[in-house]
Amino acid sequence: MEHLVKYYLKSKDITSLRAQRSNLDGKGRGNGIASLPSAPRNDRPPLRLRQPFRLHVWPILFFLLLVAHGVSIAAAADLKGKVVDEQGNSVPQAVVFVQTPAAAKATTPRKATLDQIDKQFVPNVLPIAVGTEVQFPNHDQIHHHVYSFSRVKSFDLPLYKGETAPAVAFDQPGVVDVGCNIHDWMSAVILVVPSPYYATTDANGAFVLSNLPPGAYSLVSWHERSRTKIADTAKDVRVGGSIPELTFTLSLKPAQVRPATSGQRGSR
Repeated sequence: MEHLVKYYLKSKDITSLRAQRSNLDGKGRGNGIASLPSAPRNDRPPLRLRQPFRLHVWPILFFLLLVAHGVSIAAAADLKGKVVDEQGNSVPQAVVFVQTPAAAKATTPRKATLDQIDKQFVPNVLPIAVGTEVQFPNHDQIHHHVYSFSRVKSFDLPLYKGETAPAVAFDQPGVVDVGCNIHDWMSAVILVVPSPYYATTDANGAFVLSNLPPGAYSLVSWHERSRTKIADTAKDVRVGGSIPELTFTLSLKPAQVRPATSGQRGSR
C-alpha cells in the first residue's frame, strides 16, 4: 500500500509540473502547443574539482600536514666558525664534527686514503666517519710496514710497496695512532667520528661544515695536541634559522719537533 501512495503522489506532482509548463509555453510562444517537461533528473554526476584546483591544493595540504607533525622543511645549511687556543691564536688542523646525533650506518662503505710519500704519511691527520674503509698506498720506492696498536682499531700491514695492502675498516669512533715499523719518525692520526659531518680547520683556524640538514646538533672540536677533553668543547646548535659563527677554544700542549727523515727517497 505504501508504495502505491508514493506512486500516486509522484504522478500528481508530474501532472502539476506539466500543467505549469503548458501555461508558460502558451503565454510565451503563442502557438498553443504545450511541450511536456522532462521528469526530474536525479542522475546528475557529483560535483568534481577541476584539475588545476587539485594541483594547487595538494601541495598546500601536504605542507600543512608536515607542519602539524612537527617536520622541519628548512633547507640544509653551512655552519662556519673557527678554532683558537687560550691566547686567541688560530689553530690549524683541528677537527670540528657532529658528536650527536650519530649517523645511521651507510648503505655502502665510505672510502678514504692515507698515503705514504717521501717517508711521511699524507695527510698526517685524517678524519673519517665510522664505517669508512681506509687504503694505505705506498708511493715510495721502498717498503713500509704500517701498523696501529690503538684500542679503537689495531691492525698490521707487513712490508709492502705500491697499493697491494688491503683496506682497513674503522667501525668504532675514537683516535687511532698510526706508525711505520721500519721508519720510526713516520706517524699519523686517524680520527674516527660518529657522523659524516666534519671539517678540518685551515691555516687561519677556520672551518665550514657543509650541507648540514635541519635539526639539533651537538658539535665538538679536537686537536692532536689538545689538553681539553672532547666533551668539554661541546656546543649545541639548531640548524633551520639564523646560525651564528662558532668559536672553539682549546688548550694545547707544546708542539713537538718531528725527527728529521734519514736517507733519501728510495733508500731503506
